[in-house]
Amino acid sequence: MYHILFLTILTLHLIYDLVLAILAASRRGKPLPEEVRDIYDADDYARWLDYSAEKRTIGVVERVFDFAVLCVLFGTNILAKVYALLPGGEIVRSLLLLLLFTALLTVLSVPFDWIRSMKIEGKYGFNKSTAGTFIRDEITDFLVNVLLNALLYLCVAFVYGRFGVRGFWIVFLALAAFVLVFSMLVTTFQRLYNKFTVLEDGELRDGLTALFEASGYALENIYVMDASRRTTKVNAFCSGLGKFKKIVLYDNLVNNYGTREITAVFAHELGHYKRRDTMKNTAFNILLMALVTGLIVWFAATPAISAEYGFDGVSVIFGLLAMQAVILGPAMTLCMIPRAAMARAFEYRADANAAEAGYGEDLVSALKKLSKDNFSDLNPHPVLVFLEYDHPTTADRIRAIRRREGA
Repeated sequence: MYHILFLTILTLHLIYDLVLAILAASRRGKPLPEEVRDIYDADDYARWLDYSAEKRTIGVVERVFDFAVLCVLFGTNILAKVYALLPGGEIVRSLLLLLLFTALLTVLSVPFDWIRSMKIEGKYGFNKSTAGTFIRDEITDFLVNVLLNALLYLCVAFVYGRFGVRGFWIVFLALAAFVLVFSMLVTTFQRLYNKFTVLEDGELRDGLTALFEASGYALENIYVMDASRRTTKVNAFCSGLGKFKKIVLYDNLVNNYGTREITAVFAHELGHYKRRDTMKNTAFNILLMALVTGLIVWFAATPAISAEYGFDGVSVIFGLLAMQAVILGPAMTLCMIPRAAMARAFEYRADANAAEAGYGEDLVSALKKLSKDNFSDLNPHPVLVFLEYDHPTTADRIRAIRRREGA
């Protein structure tokens, strides 16, 4: 029964992803909206079409490959057979199974990551990583993934062994605490991969500081991240809860954008803070942790699942692996539809804040540059936007900004 259920879920999720890929491919050759036709010239647009097609193709191949691997792992009892061969008691064997499972998926994903990052991104001039940087990043991702999953397993195993299903509110609190800590320590996690330097004194630093302080926020500091070691793409973000913020700028942004354009981007960010969008996003993520906890409870309270897959009694580690590999993806896909709609509304309001502060056209200029530098899809399928996009399209944002300025 559960073998069939899991394989059905995997198949439906694959079909969903393939349909989205078909919808994305169907937009090839469609004319760009008037507001963004000046972003790509004919040659750039031709390059974008080729780039997007190559990225989409490798994504589909990887998705089908992952589906085949997961069908083997969860269509048979191979995980229980491996578990039975491992040494040690239940905790040791469970941690070893987790390690082997994560290592297998990591090793199988590396060729696709290499093609996507080193080949395709490199071919189109975006990737600046060396082979050594790529390998270090993959190893860091693997170690962080294993550590976090091991901590989750130990937490669940302790709670289930001590309190049974009734104690799973402790797991929820632990996951909620992790979400809050991660929200406050974004820059700390980023330091695992990047070098941060303090932005030097000057017009840009003074302008950003004045902008935030005028809205009642205290800047802990402004940092420049050495993103150009890995990519030519551009980004910036703020971190921190409450009134104390850190600004992080990609060095590509600092080097290639004007002071007013960068200030306009952060006037947009201030719009998020004034509306407490960051806290709302954190609250939504905590609700997702409630969903994750509910899925864990389902597996913990259903010994028949583990038994059907060849484990003796309830296997906490199998429950966690099945939840993450089979159930969590489709569940998150459904949850992200309302989440994306909410996020798009937040983006429109934040853009309006920048326009009201006198940075409307500067933000338009920045959005166009960001779209070009990040090789963005300027004319995505409306269904894709509805289902997945947490930002409105560049054309929609420009229209909204200019409507507000003309009002």
